[in-house]
Amino acid sequence: MEHEFLLLSLLFLLPGGVIWLARPDLRALMKRMALAALPFAATERLFYPEYWTPKFLFDLADRIGFGVEDMLFLAGLSAFSSTAYAVVFRRAPVPCSPPAARPWSRLDRPWLRAARPWLRAAAAIASVLAAAGVLLAAGVPVLYAAVAAMMAVSAALLAARGDLLVPTVLGALLSAAVYLGLCLVFAALLPGVFARTWRPSVLLPGRALLGVPLDEILYGLGAGFAATVFPAWAFEFRYAKAARVPPARRAG
Repeated sequence: MEHEFLLLSLLFLLPGGVIWLARPDLRALMKRMALAALPFAATERLFYPEYWTPKFLFDLADRIGFGVEDMLFLAGLSAFSSTAYAVVFRRAPVPCSPPAARPWSRLDRPWLRAARPWLRAAAAIASVLAAAGVLLAAGVPVLYAAVAAMMAVSAALLAARGDLLVPTVLGALLSAAVYLGLCLVFAALLPGVFARTWRPSVLLPGRALLGVPLDEILYGLGAGFAATVFPAWAFEFRYAKAARVPPARRAG
């Protein structure tokens, strides 16, 4: 197949599609994460062709530095990595108790309260991009710089929200497992694709799990770590036990 990345991106949309249908209570979180993930599409120019050499639709990676596949891939990755913990452990996002209002303060204006979560999200995203840039300038290979930046900023967020430690660790492990499963399906559909399209690892040369480069699994782990803590910190929610929907009565 000529467009391997397109196939991989479509595969990554499947778990999120299932979660979207099965857990309507997580749809708002998935939409927020898809929007927050979009800026990272522009980082494809750092991965291509240093890390891998897929064929992009309309050769967009050569023209503008990223492609349609990047946006699809990030939408799918953000959907399942941000909700894996909530789905498996039957948890739901619940708003944290708001701080006491101070009507006399200019900082408590309604429009600012509504914008504050997105300002926090933008600050965290900018921090990840800046940290990755520093690591790249220091000579760290791009994939490891990306994972290290995600983990470092996420660790800083955990310092402020210690209650998210267990969900974040479990979310990272679950995300890595889903990531690995999707890569195994991808490899089964396109035998030898990792050997053809991915370049040899710098820090983990020749290392693979069931034929999938450990680099990719590491990326899935980092994405799950960040995607579990980041939205809960930025949008100020916690994970609580999800309410069970009572079974429908039998007809007759």
